[in-house]
Amino acid sequence: MGIRDWIGSQEASSAAPYCQKGESQLAREKFDAAIQNFNRGIELDRSHVGCWIGMGRAFLGLEKYDRADDCFVRALEIIPDNPEALAMRASVLRLIALQNQDPMRCLEAVELCNKTLKISPDSSPALHEKGMALWTLGKRDEAMLLFDQAKKIDSNYQYPWDLKGRYLFEKRQFHEAIDAYEEAIQKKPQDPDLLFQQGRALMKIGGYHSAINFFKKCLKIRPDFPSAWLLLGNSYKVLHQYDDAIEAYEEAMERDPGSTKYRKHIADVYLVKGKEALYKDGEPQASIEYFDQTLRMIPNHITAWFSKGVAYKKLGAYRNATACFLRVVETDPQNGHAYYEMAQILEKTHNVEESIRCYIETVRCDPSHTDAMYKLGNLLMESGDYKNAIAYFDRVLDKKPDSSVTWFAKGKALQRRGQQKDAERCFERAGKLAIR
Repeated sequence: MGIRDWIGSQEASSAAPYCQKGESQLAREKFDAAIQNFNRGIELDRSHVGCWIGMGRAFLGLEKYDRADDCFVRALEIIPDNPEALAMRASVLRLIALQNQDPMRCLEAVELCNKTLKISPDSSPALHEKGMALWTLGKRDEAMLLFDQAKKIDSNYQYPWDLKGRYLFEKRQFHEAIDAYEEAIQKKPQDPDLLFQQGRALMKIGGYHSAINFFKKCLKIRPDFPSAWLLLGNSYKVLHQYDDAIEAYEEAMERDPGSTKYRKHIADVYLVKGKEALYKDGEPQASIEYFDQTLRMIPNHITAWFSKGVAYKKLGAYRNATACFLRVVETDPQNGHAYYEMAQILEKTHNVEESIRCYIETVRCDPSHTDAMYKLGNLLMESGDYKNAIAYFDRVLDKKPDSSVTWFAKGKALQRRGQQKDAERCFERAGKLAIR
């Protein structure tokens, strides 16, 4: 039977009116009603391919993929080369592959598309479905070529701009990805996933204000979207809108209570606020309150303990500061910065023995810490340990041979040790360096 004869026979069939009703209901996404009409048509004419394809599409709309596949198989048993049935079966096989994690079904879908393209090389549905199957198999470059080919062939082709956006985003072509998502959003302005992806892409080019607008639109449609709340919070944080950021993170935490990552984000915002109060605004007391907020969220937050110690040190509350730095080294024994801060406080409060111990720990953690070596050398010299003092001054000079103050300090240690000539050479070297 020729194609024209087949079309004529379908139109003359008693199933035709029910097929037309089914198609009308399909267009309105009334899938159950459509199935009833297609089924009635098949009862009257079991060879009506249009009814089998229509019913398959309706089951596809209901996400009943196995039932849909049965319908397309029946259509292909009647007309093995029917291009619409081949393309639709390829589509449903791809969806079954995704549902069952079965890549073999995707390969079957590709074969069906290849069969269609041999019959009709310019079939945009076949090109599209083959592209979708290859995309599912992770062959993104090949898929995009097929989508572009379909677009050139058919001006009415519904190009998958959302996939184009993802493809370009993964290739870090963020401006181009934004353009692609814009096209997709024009066709689906209420799609929360597209709005989210557009916001994420805008963040990558620094468009945080615009990103916030897209995340808000997304969340208005899908408020239970933790990732969107998270990126909304990140955008606010970059713009220094800290209270808004915390509110967004709290919304994310409420909707995803099993995750601990949002607590870290909230803690980090309080940490940033604390650092701004401490270093930018010069308000150490206010900064301590923010650091405490961080520590309530994450009790062992090393940076918060360290920064809180610095704030107490600025306030002259040396015992409290030392307690904070001790918490740091208890959690991180290799934190030379905390040992150095404690050493300075202990030196200032005339606790020489403990100060020396902390400077030694600083150098152990950071063998390049010349300030700690220099201070340690001076304390050892004042304690009468000239030999070790000179050894630390020499370690400084190995790294900073032009340090006039270190040459002078070494000279003093040598002088006190009775090595006058060596001391004079050091003093002479210090003098020359000082007048450079």
